[in-house]
Amino acid sequence: MSIQQLKELFGNQEAVLELVQLEGGELALRNAGSENEPLVKIQFSDEVKAILGEQTPVVAQHMIQAALFGLLEKQVNEWQAEGLDEQPKFLS
Repeated sequence: MSIQQLKELFGNQEAVLELVQLEGGELALRNAGSENEPLVKIQFSDEVKAILGEQTPVVAQHMIQAALFGLLEKQVNEWQAEGLDEQPKFLS
């Protein structure tokens, strides 16, 4: 997903996201205060929940942060690559 696609998803305003636990026990990332379909759902098995205990939401949050960081890093790398591929405007 590109930055442009994210802008289309969230609009031009800043997005405030929240990590919530749904009725079925899944953790979901959604726009704050929204009851719309979540942007992301994370579901851990009962075995993993038993291992993680109260840290389950923290692990889910770190998973989402890592995904967003990876997306931003990819986008920055693409911008840098585009800049390197451009012909110089002035020859000196």
